Amino acid sequence: MTPSEIRKELLEQHASLRSKIDATRASAERWQRGEPAREELRSNLALLAEGVRAHNRREEELLREVIPGADAWGQARAEVMEESHVQEHKAIYEALIDAGAASEAAAGVPPVLKLLDAMLDHIQHEEASFLGADVLRDDAVTPDFFGG
Repeated sequence: MTPSEIRKELLEQHASLRSKIDATRASAERWQRGEPAREELRSNLALLAEGVRAHNRREEELLREVIPGADAWGQARAEVMEESHVQEHKAIYEALIDAGAASEAAAGVPPVLKLLDAMLDHIQHEEASFLGADVLRDDAVTPDFFGG
Protein backbone atom coordinates (compact mmCIF):
# COMPACT_ATOMS: atom_id res chain seq x y z
CA MET A 1 0.00 0.00 0.00
CA THR A 2 1.14 3.52 -0.67
CA PRO A 3 1.31 5.98 2.22
CA SER A 4 -1.70 7.88 0.86
CA GLU A 5 -3.72 4.63 0.69
CA ILE A 6 -2.75 3.87 4.29
CA ARG A 7 -3.76 7.38 5.30
CA LYS A 8 -7.11 7.07 3.53
CA GLU A 9 -7.91 3.72 5.15
CA LEU A 10 -7.02 4.87 8.65
CA LEU A 11 -8.89 8.17 8.31
CA GLU A 12 -11.98 6.25 7.17
CA GLN A 13 -11.64 4.08 10.26
CA HIS A 14 -11.37 7.21 12.40
CA ALA A 15 -14.60 8.50 10.85
CA SER A 16 -16.28 5.21 11.71
CA LEU A 17 -14.98 5.41 15.28
CA ARG A 18 -16.27 8.98 15.58
CA SER A 19 -19.70 7.76 14.50
CA LYS A 20 -19.59 5.01 17.13
CA ILE A 21 -18.48 7.56 19.72
CA ASP A 22 -21.44 9.79 18.81
CA ALA A 23 -23.89 6.89 19.14
CA THR A 24 -22.37 5.92 22.48
CA ARG A 25 -22.55 9.50 23.74
CA ALA A 26 -26.20 9.78 22.69
CA SER A 27 -27.19 6.62 24.58
CA ALA A 28 -25.19 7.74 27.64
CA GLU A 29 -26.96 11.09 27.63
CA ARG A 30 -30.36 9.39 27.27
CA TRP A 31 -29.60 7.15 30.25
CA GLN A 32 -28.44 10.21 32.20
CA ARG A 33 -31.81 11.89 31.50
CA GLY A 34 -33.58 8.89 33.00
CA GLU A 35 -34.52 7.10 29.81
CA PRO A 36 -34.09 3.30 29.74
CA ALA A 37 -30.90 3.36 27.68
CA ARG A 38 -28.45 1.43 29.88
CA GLU A 39 -28.46 -1.70 27.71
CA GLU A 40 -28.19 0.41 24.56
CA LEU A 41 -25.17 2.14 26.11
CA ARG A 42 -23.56 -1.19 26.97
CA SER A 43 -24.20 -2.43 23.43
CA ASN A 44 -22.71 0.74 21.93
CA LEU A 45 -19.69 0.47 24.23
CA ALA A 46 -19.14 -3.12 23.08
CA LEU A 47 -19.35 -2.08 19.41
CA LEU A 48 -16.98 0.80 20.06
CA ALA A 49 -14.52 -1.44 21.92
CA GLU A 50 -14.49 -3.91 19.05
CA GLY A 51 -14.02 -1.08 16.54
CA VAL A 52 -11.14 0.35 18.57
CA ARG A 53 -9.48 -3.06 18.91
CA ALA A 54 -9.67 -3.77 15.18
CA HIS A 55 -8.55 -0.26 14.24
CA ASN A 56 -5.59 -0.30 16.64
CA ARG A 57 -4.37 -3.63 15.32
CA ARG A 58 -4.63 -2.44 11.70
CA GLU A 59 -3.10 0.94 12.44
CA GLU A 60 -0.07 -0.55 14.12
CA GLU A 61 0.31 -3.09 11.31
CA LEU A 62 0.21 -0.41 8.61
CA LEU A 63 2.28 2.27 10.31
CA ARG A 64 5.04 0.18 11.90
CA GLU A 65 7.08 0.06 8.68
CA VAL A 66 6.06 3.38 7.14
CA ILE A 67 6.47 5.92 9.95
CA PRO A 68 10.24 5.55 10.59
CA GLY A 69 11.06 6.62 7.04
CA ALA A 70 8.29 9.16 6.55
CA ASP A 71 10.44 12.23 7.14
CA ALA A 72 13.22 13.59 9.33
CA TRP A 73 11.04 13.06 12.42
CA GLY A 74 9.89 9.61 11.38
CA GLN A 75 12.09 7.70 13.81
CA ALA A 76 10.91 9.87 16.72
CA ARG A 77 7.29 9.34 15.66
CA ALA A 78 7.91 5.59 15.48
CA GLU A 79 9.31 5.59 19.01
CA VAL A 80 6.29 7.51 20.31
CA MET A 81 3.98 5.09 18.53
CA GLU A 82 5.80 2.07 19.93
CA GLU A 83 5.97 3.36 23.51
CA SER A 84 3.08 5.57 24.50
CA HIS A 85 0.71 5.07 21.57
CA VAL A 86 0.34 1.33 22.10
CA GLN A 87 -0.16 1.89 25.83
CA GLU A 88 -2.84 4.51 25.12
CA HIS A 89 -4.63 2.03 22.88
CA LYS A 90 -4.54 -0.60 25.60
CA ALA A 91 -5.84 1.83 28.24
CA ILE A 92 -8.69 3.01 26.00
CA TYR A 93 -9.71 -0.54 25.18
CA GLU A 94 -9.66 -1.60 28.84
CA ALA A 95 -11.64 1.49 29.87
CA LEU A 96 -14.25 0.73 27.21
CA ILE A 97 -14.67 -2.78 28.55
CA ASP A 98 -15.06 -1.48 32.12
CA ALA A 99 -17.31 1.45 31.21
CA GLY A 100 -20.54 -0.51 31.01
CA ALA A 101 -20.27 -1.99 34.51
CA ALA A 102 -22.12 0.76 36.46
CA SER A 103 -25.72 0.11 37.40
CA GLU A 104 -26.68 3.76 38.07
CA ALA A 105 -26.50 6.52 35.49
CA ALA A 106 -25.13 9.04 37.99
CA ALA A 107 -22.10 6.81 38.55
CA GLY A 108 -21.75 5.36 35.07
CA VAL A 109 -22.28 8.20 32.64
CA PRO A 110 -19.63 10.78 33.70
CA PRO A 111 -16.70 8.38 33.26
CA VAL A 112 -18.10 7.22 29.92
CA LEU A 113 -18.40 10.81 28.66
CA LYS A 114 -14.88 11.58 29.89
CA LEU A 115 -13.57 8.49 28.10
CA LEU A 116 -15.34 9.45 24.87
CA ASP A 117 -13.81 12.93 25.02
CA ALA A 118 -10.36 11.39 25.61
CA MET A 119 -10.88 9.11 22.61
CA LEU A 120 -11.73 12.06 20.38
CA ASP A 121 -8.60 13.86 21.62
CA HIS A 122 -6.55 10.74 20.90
CA ILE A 123 -7.93 10.47 17.37
CA GLN A 124 -7.19 14.14 16.74
CA HIS A 125 -3.64 13.69 18.04
CA GLU A 126 -3.11 10.65 15.80
CA GLU A 127 -4.31 12.54 12.77
CA ALA A 128 -1.90 15.39 13.49
CA SER A 129 1.09 13.24 14.49
CA PHE A 130 0.88 10.13 12.34
CA LEU A 131 -1.76 10.55 9.65
CA GLY A 132 -1.25 14.02 8.28
CA ALA A 133 -0.75 14.54 4.55
CA ASP A 134 2.68 15.94 5.44
CA VAL A 135 3.63 12.62 7.09
CA LEU A 136 1.98 9.96 4.94
CA ARG A 137 2.83 11.14 1.47
CA ASP A 138 3.64 9.19 -1.65
CA ASP A 139 6.57 11.33 -2.71
CA ALA A 140 9.71 10.60 -0.73
CA VAL A 141 11.04 13.37 1.47
CA THR A 142 14.82 13.37 1.35
CA PRO A 143 16.49 15.73 3.77
CA ASP A 144 19.26 17.85 2.30
CA PHE A 145 21.84 17.85 5.07
CA PHE A 146 24.20 20.10 3.14
CA GLY A 147 21.75 22.87 2.29
CA GLY A 148 22.19 22.62 -1.42
